[in-house]
Amino acid sequence: MKKIIARTIMLLSAFGFAFAASPKEKIITNGWADAGKLSYADESKKIVIDDAAYPDPVSKRKAFTNAIGKSGSAFIVLSGEIDLSDGKVSDKDHSYFDAFDKTSGARVHDDIKYLLTSNKTLIGTNNATIKFGGITIPAGSKNIIIRNITFWDAHGSTEYNTKMEKYKDKKASSDALVIEYKDSQPITSDVWVDHCTFSDGTCSDLERNFNHDGQFDIKAGKNITVSYCEFTNHDKVMLIAPGDKFTNAEDRQITLHHNYFHNVVQRLPRSRGCQMHFYNNVYDNIGVEKNSGSIFGPGIGSLYIIENNFIGKTQGAVLKYYDKSSEGEKTFSKVYQSGNSKEITAANTSFDKVNKVNSLKPHLSSEPVFKIPYEYNLEDAKTLKDSVVAAAGANKVKIEVNGEEY
Repeated sequence: MKKIIARTIMLLSAFGFAFAASPKEKIITNGWADAGKLSYADESKKIVIDDAAYPDPVSKRKAFTNAIGKSGSAFIVLSGEIDLSDGKVSDKDHSYFDAFDKTSGARVHDDIKYLLTSNKTLIGTNNATIKFGGITIPAGSKNIIIRNITFWDAHGSTEYNTKMEKYKDKKASSDALVIEYKDSQPITSDVWVDHCTFSDGTCSDLERNFNHDGQFDIKAGKNITVSYCEFTNHDKVMLIAPGDKFTNAEDRQITLHHNYFHNVVQRLPRSRGCQMHFYNNVYDNIGVEKNSGSIFGPGIGSLYIIENNFIGKTQGAVLKYYDKSSEGEKTFSKVYQSGNSKEITAANTSFDKVNKVNSLKPHLSSEPVFKIPYEYNLEDAKTLKDSVVAAAGANKVKIEVNGEEY
């Protein structure tokens, strides 16, 4: 396992300095994406979506969703807000998603979501914000970079009216950002999400979240890095693999580093079949009184390396197991931990009813549980509460590409 100081310009970028990049240079994300073939789209294919070119919000949305969804390479610069609902939803009015058939109880309006396809670079500037809908990276996509974007309130409709007794537990399925999976498609690869903010906006429903699903779900993905992002005001934050049949750890190779998770409840992440590396993240104010939640949620086939993270206030467990395999099986989940501000122990671990082994000790490994193929630097967990909180999220960094600053 290699541990070296990341390139100086990468470290400086987290604290307000410009990040200089070129489509011809090797991108260093200090995560799994470095093991792939990640590259910026050529700036000759730059598309600027701003209020000057598109003063009408609907025209701006159409230009944006066309740019991110069309085939081919594109370097997309988003300035200001995009309302994916075209004005049907606002912070104060979600009635569009509360329309149901009076007889069947079925929803009237589907979730609002648009595709972001292969070979796209999406850079935000001037408080770039994607509101009231979700972005889907379709299965088989590759080479996608998303930086400096706020994903705001991807509000959706529940499938049926929850005010009807027989549907009281129905939930929405809308994700702010999701990497999809299909059996007939290759697995998506080479994705970097950096300095983004994910929030449910002005909604406050952490005790029982009906109208939001994931903030960033990854059903399958190789060479994925999520860095310097902020996740806040949400219940179920990140789902890795959609079901227990997804047990192959090499189908989901993901790094989370220097992210700030706070005032969220659970799934940080909830996973199956994955090789996940967590380092230098901050987890604080996790869970609420009536929905205590948890941080790490490894299920069947999950391999975790958890290093030098700050683990602060939590209402519930630090780690909650969802592993229905038996000790000795290939799919039995394993965790390696080192240098965290709070050690994972039997006292702060819980077990879901699916577990066959309700003991932490068999899951713990004294050695890293997979080989990390990239270079990274471990910071002292005690310093992260200041440095990561100051650095993570949108609008914390200027990005310079070929001499132009965003």
